[in-house]
Amino acid sequence: MKIGKDACSISRVPAGEVEAAVIAQVRKVLQAPEVMSQAIREVVALDPTADEQETILTLQSIEPAWDELFPAERARIIQLLVERVTVSPTGLRIDMKTAGMRELILSVIPEGKKAA
Repeated sequence: MKIGKDACSISRVPAGEVEAAVIAQVRKVLQAPEVMSQAIREVVALDPTADEQETILTLQSIEPAWDELFPAERARIIQLLVERVTVSPTGLRIDMKTAGMRELILSVIPEGKKAA
């Protein structure tokens, strides 16, 4: 924007479409088996007494409840998980934060269950 629209290889991109694509990808990531496995390892590392099944149910409950979450809560989850979104002539690239899932897990584990 600072150097002018002619300096960019991409014309204007509808923000709503980009946002919808990012949200759809984050929702898929939250349900991916490999992400779920990593999340369980993170939870057990944080709290060795954690119930793996309860962890799975907690993380799986985020996706179906997504549409019911307040916009601020959805934005917080996206900010925890997404590092950067890059739009290019070939498509959309979403870089995820490596520590994002850990932060999300910490935010959903009840206070009394977090290891000190």
